[in-house]
Amino acid sequence: MTTVVAGGDSFVWGSELADSPHGGLDGYSHSTFPALLATRYVCAAYPGIGNREIGLRVRDYLNWMRNDVVVVVCWTWPTRDNQIDSDRDIMSLQKYLEFHGYRYLFTCADNCVVTGQLDYSNWFFFPPAPKEQSYNTQTPRGFYQWAVENKYLCGPDRHPLEQAHQDAAQLMQEKFNEMVNKLNQPNQVGN
Repeated sequence: MTTVVAGGDSFVWGSELADSPHGGLDGYSHSTFPALLATRYVCAAYPGIGNREIGLRVRDYLNWMRNDVVVVVCWTWPTRDNQIDSDRDIMSLQKYLEFHGYRYLFTCADNCVVTGQLDYSNWFFFPPAPKEQSYNTQTPRGFYQWAVENKYLCGPDRHPLEQAHQDAAQLMQEKFNEMVNKLNQPNQVGN
């Protein structure tokens, strides 16, 4: 059975979702879009962290994981690391995952991490809002941009709530299934 290890910030942690308004039983929500894609789920995300720490936390979690694992990462704003872009941090995790044979799917909270300098073949980008709904329609879109532009309900601290996560998981499902079933073989970690 495939385990999803998800990295990110408060959007992947599930801040303000009903099952984790202030931490929940596991600390994180099981209602986020990566959790909804998974049959078995491990959350390596944490609210407010930057892309460097996202990459480090995912690696740390993978160090004790075995068997069939796929990785889903939602990158955050580079300014959290006091950087203009996060290419180095993203590329570092991408190379690590590829070297160790992990299947992965990246997305982002905001398209500011998309510089055009990376390999985006294992990324999922959200569709733009219809022009009549948004003045800021352009592709690619990150999860947060997509949710706000499509007027999904957000909590008081501006985190998209359950319906946005449910619809995001539905949009991502085909790309996720493609990644999970890639070559119809488990990864080679531990073999």
